[in-house]
Amino acid sequence: MKTRICSGLCLVLITCFLSPVRAKPEALDIQQGRVVSEIDPLRSVIILSPSTEERREIYTLYGDSPLFVLNYLEGMVQQHQKLSNLLKKSGVRTLNLVDLLENALFNARQAGRLEGALAEIFPDQFPRLREKMDRITASVLLGRSPEFFFSYNDKGALDPLIPLSGAFFYTRDFAVSTPRGMILTNSRYRWRNLEHLLGRFVFRFADQLTKHPIVFDAEAEGVHCEGGDIIIKDEKTILMGIGNCSDPEAARKIAQKLNMDVVGVSMPPADKYSGANFQILHLDTVFNLVDQKKVLTVPYLFLKKYETANPVVRYLKAVNDQPKGEPAKGEIDLSPSLNIAIEAIPKVGWLTLFQAGSGEVRELGTKLGDYLLGQGYEIIPVGGEQGNMREDQYIDERALYELSLQGANVVQLAAGKVIAYGHNKFTNLALERKGIKVLAFEGKYLADSLGGPHCLTMPLVRGQNPD
Repeated sequence: MKTRICSGLCLVLITCFLSPVRAKPEALDIQQGRVVSEIDPLRSVIILSPSTEERREIYTLYGDSPLFVLNYLEGMVQQHQKLSNLLKKSGVRTLNLVDLLENALFNARQAGRLEGALAEIFPDQFPRLREKMDRITASVLLGRSPEFFFSYNDKGALDPLIPLSGAFFYTRDFAVSTPRGMILTNSRYRWRNLEHLLGRFVFRFADQLTKHPIVFDAEAEGVHCEGGDIIIKDEKTILMGIGNCSDPEAARKIAQKLNMDVVGVSMPPADKYSGANFQILHLDTVFNLVDQKKVLTVPYLFLKKYETANPVVRYLKAVNDQPKGEPAKGEIDLSPSLNIAIEAIPKVGWLTLFQAGSGEVRELGTKLGDYLLGQGYEIIPVGGEQGNMREDQYIDERALYELSLQGANVVQLAAGKVIAYGHNKFTNLALERKGIKVLAFEGKYLADSLGGPHCLTMPLVRGQNPD
């Protein structure tokens, strides 16, 4: 579960059971079970609604600092339903992860393989889980059961039988459909580890997924990556964010295993965390393809001409250097430093090519925006065009503001047609002015958790032919 309070790029972190599904739904044709391009017509997606059954409070989520994270779950559930309705009205087949898990549980039980599968997913907890096998449901596996979550060891410490998967509703992150088959990811965050383990389980046992081969399993390969960093450009090319949530080594191994060129796009370095690491979390939080030759992104981050004189860096330096004075007696000074974020921003957007087949690494010496402009693409700016607005005001009130509210994080229904959050009005207007049809819904409660429509959907099949 993720939250943020941001000023510019600085983020201060203050931190039932269902009956098993016995029906066997018709599986999708494997010949069409792939994604060749992010802008091909969307045919089927895996989604998971947040649930009011999830825990409201999570402590010490990000390490040693005490965090208290609160999300308005009722609002998130309502807004996610609007997304689901938009997908269905657009003719997209929506596969609910809860249903897939229930079907996988039923099939694993029938085959006598459930104990082995759960021992693999929950090696530490399995000795205690074994006696409750008959009560395990999809809701339990998702950490939504108080009985299985509020469990304590002999020292009185909270020791859940099944840990929480508080960000699993961002289904893009656990798997990615590619021209070669499925990539199963592996988050570097321990609190998200359960996602790829349950993902492997459903692809192994759920009827609708068993014909979709896993061609790359990041955990088995010993690397970390998340689906939000992986964007399918075309049949031969993957764009992949590296350095924050995804390892460069993951990009190299994907290039080898899938025999596709992987163009690595540098994200904020993971060794020095700042607000930039959360605002520029994945590649899809700052960049998306929206049409045959159009992309949505923040030019300040992805054009080489801003390498030495970046207006965002200049503005954040000015914010950081504001005269603050010494706090008066009794005052608490919580003024954060933007220094690490300022240092990280110029490092974003640089390209490294991992060559298809060999995985050979070559620095391209350019940024993502320049690379695409050279291929005839047009850049649509998050926050819209600056126009007559003064630059500092534009950066503060439009570009960074709508970026932080997931303005770039849209899901493509087809070339020139996207689903977006309605609150990013200047970004959406810019898209429409460039001929992109925008289906908008209110998603502020979902955006508060650092994700958008692209994160909330795991496209399983794209293509011209209907199911």
